[in-house]
Amino acid sequence: MEGTTAFFPFSPKSQHDAVCQTQPVKVVEGDDVTLRCRLRPSFDVTGYTVDWTRVELHQVVHLYRHRKDDTGPQMEQYRTRTELSHQNLSRGVLDLHISSLHLSDAGEYRCHVPRLSASCTQTVTVGKRDEDGTSTTKAPPIKTTEPHTPGVSAGEPVQVPVVICVSIAAAVVLTLVTCGSVRHCSRRIRRREEMLNANHEVVVLSLNP
Repeated sequence: MEGTTAFFPFSPKSQHDAVCQTQPVKVVEGDDVTLRCRLRPSFDVTGYTVDWTRVELHQVVHLYRHRKDDTGPQMEQYRTRTELSHQNLSRGVLDLHISSLHLSDAGEYRCHVPRLSASCTQTVTVGKRDEDGTSTTKAPPIKTTEPHTPGVSAGEPVQVPVVICVSIAAAVVLTLVTCGSVRHCSRRIRRREEMLNANHEVVVLSLNP
């Protein structure tokens, strides 16, 4: 009996990694989003199966196999809203575009190439949109703290006590009076010194004829 040789298709497992965005993707309800997924190093997966799934739901968001999109196992809520560029698959670019996001689209998504055992995940958060078209996500209001004076209610004007004003006025008057008294005393002392000097000169003259 002649020996037989089995041939298996080449599958470069563990030679390629799938790389996704590490930071959560934040979008607003109704907007479109593109989930990034690239093979490193680049590799042509045109003839390979590529699937995007919701990790927590274990369901298919988009499936590409046999060189075309397969909508059979796709979740109902994603039908007609997902797009995978077939041309980019030749460069190892597996980006998935999702249009008109719903609040229920928030979650963790997995990009997977089974034959290469390459996969990565990324998280999508969807914010609710207000009626005016803006997001409900708002910055918290800035709180200001006004100085509080004991015995005075908030919002009332703070009045300077009359006693303080009177005390300041009395201090000013006392200062002026003190300055006037000092000047008067200085003048009297200066006059006495002049008189003493004059008397001293008279005495000296009388002692020296």
